[in-house]
Amino acid sequence: MTIATALLVAALIALLGAALIAVVGGLAGRAGASAVAFGAVLLAGAFLLASLTLRGVVAGRAPWSNLHETAIAFAFGVIVVYAGLERRLAIRSLAPGVALVGAGLLWLALAQPDEVRPLVPALQAPLLLTVHVGTAMLAYAVGAVAFAAAIAELAQLRAGGRLASLPSAAVSRTAAYRAVLLGFPVLTAAIVLGAVWANLAWRSYWSNDPKELAAAATWLVYAGYLHVAGRRDRWGGLAPWLLILGFAAVLFTYLGAGLVFVGEHSYAGG
Repeated sequence: MTIATALLVAALIALLGAALIAVVGGLAGRAGASAVAFGAVLLAGAFLLASLTLRGVVAGRAPWSNLHETAIAFAFGVIVVYAGLERRLAIRSLAPGVALVGAGLLWLALAQPDEVRPLVPALQAPLLLTVHVGTAMLAYAVGAVAFAAAIAELAQLRAGGRLASLPSAAVSRTAAYRAVLLGFPVLTAAIVLGAVWANLAWRSYWSNDPKELAAAATWLVYAGYLHVAGRRDRWGGLAPWLLILGFAAVLFTYLGAGLVFVGEHSYAGG
C-alpha cells in the first residue's frame, strides 16, 4: 500500500467514524458527539489534503485528471465547503450526512486504478486542467453540502422541528441557499472554461457531448432553485426538492455522462 492510498484509507475510516459517532451520540443524547464527529471530518480533510498534495508532487500537475483523482478532490471539496459554512452557521450536526457523502466518494476513489498515467493529448493544458476541473469539483462539492442541508430541512419539517440531532429547518435552508449562492457562479465558470478548453482541444465550443448537456441541465436546476428559494408561497416549498434533484444531476454529470454514454469526456471518467 502506498502512502497516498494509506492516507485515503485513513480518511475513509475517519469519515465513517464521524458518521457513527454522530448517530450513536445523537441517539444517546450526548451533547459532545457532534463536536467529536466534526473533528473527525476535519481530520479526514487533512488526510485528503495530504494525499492530493502528494499526488500533485508525484504527477507534476493538478491531481484531478481521472476518476480516482477527481473523487478525492470532490470529497475534499465537500469537507472544505461544509467547514466553511459551519464557521458562520450552526450546521455542525450535518456532519453525518457530509461524512457519508465523502466516504462514498472515497470508496469510489479506492475502487479505481491509482497509478499516475501520462495525460491524453486533450488534457495536456496545465492551466485549464487546474482551473476548469478544480472549479467543477468545487461546484459539485457545494451541491453535495446543499443536498445534505436540504435533507435536514425536509426531515425537520416532517418531524415538526423536533429533531435535536439536526439543524433547524430555517438554519438548514439558509445554509443551502448560501452554499448555492457560492456554487452557482463557480459552476457557471466551470462550464465556460470547459467550452474554452473544448474549442482548443476539439475546435468547437459546444458539441452536444453527454457531459456538456448534463452540465447544462444541472445549471438549469440550480438556476430554478435560486428563482424559488426566497419565495414564501407554494413554489418556495420546491426549494429543497430542487436541491435533491440538483445533486442527482451533479452525480449524473460527474459519473453517468462519462461512464454510461460515449462522448468526448469518456476517457477522463469524471
